[in-house]
Amino acid sequence: MLSLTRIFRLSIRFAAWVTPHVKEWHRQRHLNRVEGERHLASRNWSEAEKHLNLALAERRHSPKRRFDLLLSLEKAYLRQRKLTEAEQTIRMAIEVAVQAKDHSLRSRGLDALVDVQLEQGKYPEAESTTGEIANLEAAQPKPDNARLATCARKLATALLNSGRDADAMEALERAAKLSEQAFGAEHVETANSLAELGMLYRQKGDHAGAQRHLRRALHIHRAVSGADSHEATRDLSHLAASLEESGDLDGAAGEYERVLALKERQVGGNPAEKADTQVRLAGLYLRAGRTSAARELLTSAVAALERKGGERAAQAMETLARAEEQAGRKEDAKRWRQKALDLAAQQAG
Repeated sequence: MLSLTRIFRLSIRFAAWVTPHVKEWHRQRHLNRVEGERHLASRNWSEAEKHLNLALAERRHSPKRRFDLLLSLEKAYLRQRKLTEAEQTIRMAIEVAVQAKDHSLRSRGLDALVDVQLEQGKYPEAESTTGEIANLEAAQPKPDNARLATCARKLATALLNSGRDADAMEALERAAKLSEQAFGAEHVETANSLAELGMLYRQKGDHAGAQRHLRRALHIHRAVSGADSHEATRDLSHLAASLEESGDLDGAAGEYERVLALKERQVGGNPAEKADTQVRLAGLYLRAGRTSAARELLTSAVAALERKGGERAAQAMETLARAEEQAGRKEDAKRWRQKALDLAAQQAG
């Protein structure tokens, strides 16, 4: 008869022997799922698609696991612009959630479906789906305000693309309030909603409303994401444009100067956006008689925009022609104006 000590030692040896075998079995069993998620995180969309499809076909999964796999596969399809496959996949995921009677999964699935419908340009369908999410959440004891805030922002996108600007503004106002309730007044999601609302107010010509919302969004983005962040820079750019469009030229120039300083410090920034800011600021400098400073900005902007051509390059050249004219360089002004006209003719042709 084996002693307890002997049994204990044998158990230790067996555990040491079996552990790597169990780990390998577990690794093989979940290989495609893990690889699919890894490629998804690395933005290797086609590889993610392949492994996620294999994982789904391997065996029966729990409803939540199957839902998560389908949601990941939908994302891989969406990023490859395989919109039909993305829609079919997310509808399968929603059906899994319905059969499981899982409200949270169903809400997530419908939220993802809205993204697909927006990409497809199916704006009435996207509006209908956001309404379904709102109804689903309203039926819960504790509605998910974070989900409803996201839903309201997506609804605004659908309404804007349908030409219903007033309804879109209402949706964004609701998104801002829900974001504040869900995340807090100083949260980045609240700032994102406020920024979108400010941009819409600017588009409608309500610059008092635009500047109020953009300043608040800018304050939050600076505090949360950093003064040099792309979010803060975007807010500042729209604020400067709103100030310019409302006639506060000195205020606009000051904000454009801050935008330009930020863009020069940022790594991986968009050169075209920087050039656009230079052109706008140069236009204000010209109106203030600061011709030399304007010419310096425009020379840099034209060099960045001329390679790609297009309307923005033509505008920069026309503004540089004005600067040269203001500086008394009539031949240079004539040359840049002709280049601007030639570029505009190419675009028209």
